[in-house]
Order: sequence, then structure tokens, then C-alpha cells
Amino acid sequence: MNEKLMIHANLLRKESEFRTQKCIVEKAIAISHADFDELKRHPLRDNALISKNVDLMYCDKDDNYHCLLVYDSQDGDGLLIESEGTSYARYAQYISGAKELVERHQNPEMTMTNGEKKLHKLLIETTDRIEIFTRLGNSEFSFDDVLQDLGCDFDEVKKMLVESAAEILNGRDNIRSVKVNDLDIPFQPDISVEIEKENSLDLSEEPDINMIM
Repeated sequence: MNEKLMIHANLLRKESEFRTQKCIVEKAIAISHADFDELKRHPLRDNALISKNVDLMYCDKDDNYHCLLVYDSQDGDGLLIESEGTSYARYAQYISGAKELVERHQNPEMTMTNGEKKLHKLLIETTDRIEIFTRLGNSEFSFDDVLQDLGCDFDEVKKMLVESAAEILNGRDNIRSVKVNDLDIPFQPDISVEIEKENSLDLSEEPDINMIM
């Protein structure tokens, strides 16, 4: 079954332009489906949650709107609210998929490939180890030594980079196939990539790319 993406939105007719403001989410709050439905249906009624967080919502001198993001813990949609000192949603916008936006912002690893997660973990471990050595009185570091102390070497880092690049390429629509070769075999390409013909570059305007490693 091919399920199609569904977005809850308020479509406006023949808008001449779409002007947006920069909105800073000062606080994101999950509420029950019933409470969100009530807020969605009656945004101009006084609301205890808005009243409790009224000091977080304002427009600053740079025209940035500081807002409350209230979202449905069950269905995930939300309302971005700037109450302008009131206890109701004086300024508001419906945000489809607000829960996912919040979770991705709080947990950036959710959007990473497996290869990126490995690299991110190694990066955190490396920086933690450098911080420990700094507290012990060191000030200069060789990454060879730090990685060796972690039981890792640059060959392993290269494998992580190749894996991550392959995963990212595989997720792109214009890539037909990606093959990672055995990295332990010398004198062969690390990765083989085929692109869809219609996305090929015009070789008459070939970009200046140096692929020498």
C-alpha cells in the first residue's frame, strides 16, 4: 500500500505573497489530544497554559517573535503562539508535524545515517578525551595518539567516512547505485557510484574538482 503524505494546513486562495516572521520557540509543550483539540477550536478563549507562560512570548527589537509551541502529544501537530501579553492565542500559526520538529531539534542524531552516528560518537569520545588530557596539564595533541588511546586509528575513521557517504548518496533521488568496495584491498576505488543519466553534468563545463587523496 502506497500511503501518501498528509499535511494539515490552512490553504489560502490567491495569495500575492507569503511573508514570514522569524519565530523563536522559547518553550515547546506537549498536551493531550483533547486539550489540543480544545485549543485549536477555541484559540481566542483564555487558556491556563498560555497564561502560565505569558512572559515567554513577545516581539523583540529585531522583530523576532518569541513564541510558545503547543503540540498534540498524540497526532503531533501544534500551534505556534505569541499571545502579546494576553491569556489567549492572539498571534498563532498552525504547525503540521510540530512534535517531529521538536524531537529532531532536541535529538539531532535522529536525522543521522548509521555512518554519521558512528563518526559523531567517535568525535564526542575524542573531544572528551582531549578535555581530560587538558585537565591533566597537556595543551598539545596528536590525533593519532588520541585515537590510539581510544583503540581506533585513521583507517577506521576512513571506513566510517566511506560508509556515511555511501548512506547519504543512497538516499538521494539522482543516484542510481552505490557500492562500497573492500577497503582493505589496495589500489582500487573505495566507492563506486552511478548517477541517473538525466542528472549528468555537461562535460563542456566540467567543474574543477581535484579527486586526488
